[in-house]
Amino acid sequence: KFDRPLFESVIKRRFFFTEAFEIYRLSPNFKGDNRGLFDYGPPGCALQANIVDAWRKHFVHEENMLELDCTVITPELVLKTSGHVDKFADWMCKDPVKG
Repeated sequence: KFDRPLFESVIKRRFFFTEAFEIYRLSPNFKGDNRGLFDYGPPGCALQANIVDAWRKHFVHEENMLELDCTVITPELVLKTSGHVDKFADWMCKDPVKG
């Protein structure tokens, strides 16, 4: 049986990743929420680099697609306007509701 809390504890202790800005979220003066943002340690950076390299070799080199590097944080208003908040509407993915 897979023990997720134990697994997360090990990868955090070995600094694959850590919650970004955790010290501020735990501060008594902080009034917001920043969960869902992570920083990667050396093993996490290496894993991410290998995943991006595999992606690049397939899509950019073999499929001749253009490579882009975009922001990784999207404002909620953009997601609302695009339809992602109310109903998923991404042309690159099939909407399971629409079939």
